[in-house]
Amino acid sequence: MSSDEIVFVRKTSGLVKEIGAFSVMAMAANYVIADGFYLFTARQGYYAPGANIPLAMLIGGTIMVLAAFAVVLLTMAMPRTASDYVGISRMLHPLLGYVEALLVFGVHIWIVAALSFFMAWFWGSAIIQIGLATHNSGLVALGEWLSTDTTASVVIGLIYVLVFGIISLLGVKVYKYVVNALFVIALAAGIVTVAGAVYAATLSPAQVKQLWDMTYGAGAYDEIMKVAEATGWRGYIASVTGNPSAWGWPGPWSLGVTLSISIVISAYAFWGLEYANYMAGEIDRPKRNFLLGVVGAIILVFAYYLSISSLTLLGFREFFSAYNYVMHTEAAYSQLKINPVQTPTWAVFIASLFGGWAPILAVIITLAVPLWVMNGIPVYIMVPSRIAFALAFDRFFPEKLAEVNERFRTPHWSIILVMAGAIAMIFILALPEYGPLFYAITSVTAVAVRWFLSAIATTIMPYRRPEIFKEGYTGTIGRIPVVSIIGGAAVVATFALLLLGLHEVAKDPTMISPLWMIGWTLLAVALYAYYSWANKKKGIDVRKIFSEIPPA
Repeated sequence: MSSDEIVFVRKTSGLVKEIGAFSVMAMAANYVIADGFYLFTARQGYYAPGANIPLAMLIGGTIMVLAAFAVVLLTMAMPRTASDYVGISRMLHPLLGYVEALLVFGVHIWIVAALSFFMAWFWGSAIIQIGLATHNSGLVALGEWLSTDTTASVVIGLIYVLVFGIISLLGVKVYKYVVNALFVIALAAGIVTVAGAVYAATLSPAQVKQLWDMTYGAGAYDEIMKVAEATGWRGYIASVTGNPSAWGWPGPWSLGVTLSISIVISAYAFWGLEYANYMAGEIDRPKRNFLLGVVGAIILVFAYYLSISSLTLLGFREFFSAYNYVMHTEAAYSQLKINPVQTPTWAVFIASLFGGWAPILAVIITLAVPLWVMNGIPVYIMVPSRIAFALAFDRFFPEKLAEVNERFRTPHWSIILVMAGAIAMIFILALPEYGPLFYAITSVTAVAVRWFLSAIATTIMPYRRPEIFKEGYTGTIGRIPVVSIIGGAAVVATFALLLLGLHEVAKDPTMISPLWMIGWTLLAVALYAYYSWANKKKGIDVRKIFSEIPPA
C-alpha cells in the first residue's frame, strides 16, 4: 500500500486525548447506576418472590464483568473510537462488526430519548417523596403531575437532550468536567444512601415499624402486613417457591428463583462498565487509564449495589416482600388508607426510615435516584455519536459524520445526528400506541450481540492477529494467553445471556421487539452492501479498510 494512499477518510482521527482514569470511572458509574438497580432489582421482591437478591446481583454482575473485560482487553490492544466495532470488524468479519454497531447505535438512540423522556417521572417520584417527608401537599401534587403528564415529559425530555447535546459539542474537556461533577454530586447522595442502609441493618423489626409509622402515620406498617396477608401474599409466594414462608433472603429463599432472575436483571443493572471504550481514541494513556477506570468502576458499583441491597434487606426482612406485593397488586394497594401508593425502590425503603424525624436525609436519599439517572444521559449521547464517527471514518457511513470541529475537536455532525434522532424518538414515546416501543429486554439482547462477538474476537486475537495482540496485554498462564482465557469465559457467559434475551424478545406479544431486532439487522446488512458497492465504485479497496487499524 502506498504511503500516500488514504484508506480512511483522513490520516488522523482529529480527536484529542483528554480523558483520564477518573473520567473513565465516572462515565462507567454514571452509565451503570440508574433505574436498573434502584427500580428493577428492588422490585424483584415481587417479580421473583423467594429470591436471594444480593446473590443474584453478585452472579449476574460477575457475568457482566467478564463481558466488560472482553471489551477492555480488545480496547487495550486497539485504543480507537468504538473499539468493539473496530475489533470485531478486524478479527471476525466487517459485516458482523457493522451489525453489532448498528444494533448498539439504535439501542442508544432509544435510551437517550427514553431516559430523557422519563426524567419527568424520576423527578416526579422524587418530589413526591420529598413532599411526603416534609408534609408538603403542594410538592406531592407537583410530583404527581410530573409523573403523569405527557406534555411535561416531552418538554423536560427535549430540554435534557438539548442541554447535554450542546455540552457534548463544546469539547471533551468541558464534557469530562460535567460528567465528573455530576458523578461527584450523585455519589455524595449515594454515600448518604449507603449510610442509611447501614442504619437500617442495625434496627430491630419493632424499630423499623416505629420509624415507618413516624413517616406515614400510626398503623402504616401493620396496614401493609395485614393487607398483604389478606390479599394472598403467602399464596403468591407458595405458587412460585412451594413454601409460603420463603419470602427471600435473609429469610428462607429459593436457589432456583435466584438463578432465574440473576442473568437478565443483573445484565440490565450492571451493563455499561466498559462503555468509555467508545471514547478510547480520546483517552490519554488508554492502556493504563482505561483499565484503571474500569476496574475502579467495577469495585465502586459492586460495593454500592451489594451494600445497599443486602443491608436494606437485613433491616426490612419480610416487610420488603410484603410491601412489594402490595404495591404491585391492585386488589391490595386499592385497600390502603394510610400508606401512599408508590413504586418500591431501594430509596423508598431507606428514605422511609428518616421521613418522620430527619426529613433532610430522606430528601437526599430520594434525590439520589434522579441524580444517578440524569448523569447517565451525556454518556448515553456519547455512545451512538462515536459509533457514527467510527463507521464514517471507515467510509461506511456518511463521511460528513467523521468531521471533527476545528475549535472544539468533537465529531459535531455525529452528535447532532444523535440529538435529532433522540428528539424524534421522544415524540414517538409520547404516543400511547407506540410509547413502549419495545421491551427493555430488547436493549439488553441487542447489546448482548456486542458482548458475544467482542468475546470471540478477544479469544482469537492472539492467533488471528498476533501483531495486534502484541500491542495490548500479552500475559500468559502456561502457554495460553490470558486474553483468550478471559475471552473464552466471556463467550460462554454472554452466549447464555444472548440466548435467554432472544427467548424473551420472541415472547413479546406485540411483535415490536423482534421486529426491531430484525429491522436494525436488515438495515445494517443493506447499508454494508451499499457502502461496499459505493467504495468499490470510487476505487477504494474495502479489504484494505478492514485489514488496517484506524489511525489515532
